[in-house]
Order: sequence, then C-alpha cells, then structure tokens
Amino acid sequence: MKLTSVAQKFLVGICCFFPASAYAGLIQSSPFQLSMHGTGFGNVETLITLQTQNANVTSEAGCIGFGGATNGCGIDQVGKIKNSSSTQPLPLGLTNAGDLRFVFNASESAGSSINLDQLEVSFYGTSNTALFSAWLTAPITLTSTVPGIGNSGFAFQLDSVATAQANAVLGSVTRIGAGFAATNASGGQDTVFLTTAAAPSGSATPEPASCALLGAGMVAIGLLARKKRKTRKD
Repeated sequence: MKLTSVAQKFLVGICCFFPASAYAGLIQSSPFQLSMHGTGFGNVETLITLQTQNANVTSEAGCIGFGGATNGCGIDQVGKIKNSSSTQPLPLGLTNAGDLRFVFNASESAGSSINLDQLEVSFYGTSNTALFSAWLTAPITLTSTVPGIGNSGFAFQLDSVATAQANAVLGSVTRIGAGFAATNASGGQDTVFLTTAAAPSGSATPEPASCALLGAGMVAIGLLARKKRKTRKD
C-alpha cells in the first residue's frame, strides 16, 4: 500500500518527536526506601559521593565514568566529587541486570528533604564509550531522609526494557559508573552505591565492631557447650 505524501510526513513527524534515544529506563524499586545500616564508606560498592562546596551551597552534581573520568560521563560537575567515588565491577555471579540496585543514600541534617533532579547509570566495556546507559525521566523529591552517612537509602533499578538492553551487552561489561544531581542539599556527603536484589535491606556488610561482637558471642556459646559436655562426663 502506498502512503500519501501527507501520511509520510505525519509518520516522519512522529519518529522525530519520539526519538529512540529518549528512552530512560531507570525506575524506583519496591520497596523504595530501605532501612539500611552499616552502608558507610568501605562497606558497600560506592559509585559516587557528592558534597556541596563553596558557592554551591544547596546543589551538587557529577558523575564517574570509565577510568574514573569525571567529565563526559553524562552530568556536569557542581560542588565536589569525593575521592570515595569509583566505577565498580559487576557483582560476582550476576547474570541478570534486572537484579542490580542503585541506592541513593542522602545524608541530610535532621533528616530533611532533598530533590534528586537527575540520576543516571552507565555500563562500560573497554573504553569511555558506554555500552548502555539509563536514567530517570523526571526529578524526585525525597521528603524525608535518615541522618548520617550509611543509615538508609532509596533504591532504583532498570525497568524490563532497559534490563533486556543491558543483558544484551552484559558479557562485555567491565565496569559500572553513575552520576546524579541534587538540589536542596544541606552539604552532607550524599552517595550512590551498587548492590543487588539478593542483598535484602539491612544486610549490608557488618562494621568491624559488629564483627567483633558476633565473634565474642560465638566463642561464648562454644565454651558453654564444652562446659555442658564436661559436666555430663563427670
């Protein structure tokens, strides 16, 4: 069937109005706000840490790309990118990009609100050209947060279409990078870290003090069991 010139122009107009590159693919996970503790620096796979600085008293923005690059990775820098920022390898054993979780962890004084204006993630192979990228379609206002670094977070994941696109290149992915932009920030060190759906909320790597306490408890249980066995023999 032949299309009239009017119909052809209409279809071209639709294609131009909805370009393929406009696809976003990053959505809120369920549950969205996680009650997590012990997720401070060194305990989780931190992708990027941002802090307001100098004249930028309520805004922060930046990204980490291939080789630790802070430019050309999707979001222009505003404020300070902290040295805890780093691209991360795929979690061990991951076979489905839909299992990835990108947790935004805001450290706001008195648990105040913050606006997450942008959030993007990129998968890299062996160059600074991303194999795959996804981002939020619209800003999100987080009306309340949990004070302190590593005490809570807001989880995002790839939607089904983005998951399929990411899975198609997953075998070539060597590093994952991320970036975000936030306003109404109070100056705290706000982070995005990488985890998986298999790691339930609150199951972050124990801090050293917790490990020591757990170890002491196990020793005590062992000694008690030994004492009981000895009493029975006597």
